Amino acid sequence: MDMNYTPTPVNDQKSVDRLREFLKANKLPASDLKLEGSWFVLYQEADGTIVGSGGLEQHGNTGLLRSVAVTEKLRGQALGGLIVEDIIAKAKRLNLTELYLLTETARAYFLKKGFQDVPREIVPEGIKQTTEFSLVCPVSAAVMKLTIHS
Repeated sequence: MDMNYTPTPVNDQKSVDRLREFLKANKLPASDLKLEGSWFVLYQEADGTIVGSGGLEQHGNTGLLRSVAVTEKLRGQALGGLIVEDIIAKAKRLNLTELYLLTETARAYFLKKGFQDVPREIVPEGIKQTTEFSLVCPVSAAVMKLTIHS
């Protein structure tokens, strides 16, 4: 498959609004997105159509992977893997040691990417205090962790 999508950082209100709309269309939480302490990216076709997204909230030496979405027509064609790889690479550049995520629908996918299930109790305080962890995702969501090796 041709993976000719341009990753574009989300760095202004217009791109935040575009990301929110894309996430809502893909049934992911979007109301609590903030740029401060975060890195989000949109993957776009040549005409500017958003086909994927991903993000990382940094909390000390840990991060929260979030907002990974791929437009329905491209699911199962490796774009999600590219997005996750890009986020892990960004986490390495930031010298993070662990990435956490919450998911209700993609647990099996993230297990294949090297994430492991962890109990909520062991999650670092910085991650526990995020809106995604404390307010947005239900307690039924799987909590997963990836240890990052440089």
